[in-house]
Amino acid sequence: MPEGEVRGMEYLSVPCGSIMGIPIRLHVFLPLVALLAGISTMLAGHPWQSVILAVVVAGPLLLITVLLHELGHVWAAKRVGCSADHILLWPLGGLAFIGGSVKPKEQIFISGSGPATHVPMLGLWAAVLALLHGSVTLSTQGLWIDQDFGSLVCIAMLNTNLAMLLFNLLVPCFPLDCSRILASLLLLQGMEPSTAAKVIVACSVLALLAVLAISAWSVISHHSSSSLNLLVAIWLGAQTWRLHQARVHGQLASDPLFAAAMAGQAANTGSGQTIGSAGAAAAGIPASRFRSFQEGPTAMGKPAHPPSGQVGLAATLALAIALWVARADHSLNDS
Repeated sequence: MPEGEVRGMEYLSVPCGSIMGIPIRLHVFLPLVALLAGISTMLAGHPWQSVILAVVVAGPLLLITVLLHELGHVWAAKRVGCSADHILLWPLGGLAFIGGSVKPKEQIFISGSGPATHVPMLGLWAAVLALLHGSVTLSTQGLWIDQDFGSLVCIAMLNTNLAMLLFNLLVPCFPLDCSRILASLLLLQGMEPSTAAKVIVACSVLALLAVLAISAWSVISHHSSSSLNLLVAIWLGAQTWRLHQARVHGQLASDPLFAAAMAGQAANTGSGQTIGSAGAAAAGIPASRFRSFQEGPTAMGKPAHPPSGQVGLAATLALAIALWVARADHSLNDS
């Protein structure tokens, strides 16, 4: 993500304390997600309890879920010696800004630690649902909003966490966690960084086509998530295009993962150079072109500029799924 775009997003965000010493910033448009959920539920003719359910699920509960996901990335990054600048929570999910070059195995650990946070959250919501409902289910069939509000909240969060877990681990679209894990595995098998990036771009295009298909289905079905799905596709498409451009123009060193792989190649050839914000020459990249894709320095500690890598886009399509679960158009028995 170019520095200008990062700063543009920062201008539209406000500080909101810190956790584990990591500053948390909230985008000013983030409340619109919960507002959209409430309005769409109300316009669909559901009772006021359903509106509250939609706002609670797509608002504070989803916010906490995304934050825990990003904290999982930050914790893992610190374990491997990277620096964590801050976490940004915005309408399409969360971004953990992490500085430092990482090896493929370290990248797998960092990328996998975000989705891993959903496992205990699934266990927690399942336990609460078992206490309230007597059993664990992902369906709202047979439940009444005025009698089973707590159970419906649990079911919505079970679906949301499951969606986020599967989406981030199974959808290989850059820069989602799955794409970084896949790229790391390819690099571990000895694939050239440029070839690995080309594979990721190809997988991303296929994933984007699937997202666009879901968006089309949402429009046809008159779901409130259609516009959100489209925004997700546009954002992911922009990130995929930037990776493609970086590969074509020889700027892959701007990504911490590819930088580490290229630095290893340089070391193997005996060049003795490293690749990073201070070593773009190892890849033959002019400093001016390197900075057009590089977000900041890879030095440890708090970067002086936007950090070098953002790891973990959480809850993109899961946001749309959360709205769908909250509305429960066909299975919720409104009274």
